[in-house]
Amino acid sequence: MAKASVRFEPGDWEWVPDREAIGFLGHTDLGAVEFLITAEALLELLDPDRDGIDRETAIEVFVENEADIHRIARREFVARLGGEPPILLTAFDIAG
Repeated sequence: MAKASVRFEPGDWEWVPDREAIGFLGHTDLGAVEFLITAEALLELLDPDRDGIDRETAIEVFVENEADIHRIARREFVARLGGEPPILLTAFDIAG
């Protein structure tokens, strides 16, 4: 089986207050790659019809959906051919 282009460690994340996002690292053969997933993207996972999301709920949604978020991040990393870090995951990426 081929090795994934970017790999993730569960639990390797932090809340980034000035971006209202969760930052996490992916690891490639060339080194670490920074990712950010916005609170709005996490809201899309929780309930797209909801008006907003607070920090604690965003963290809960991330933890509960971490494997799916890593899968989406891997897809976006490949689609963007790496890209300039941090790779920002938005509600559009989640819905798409």
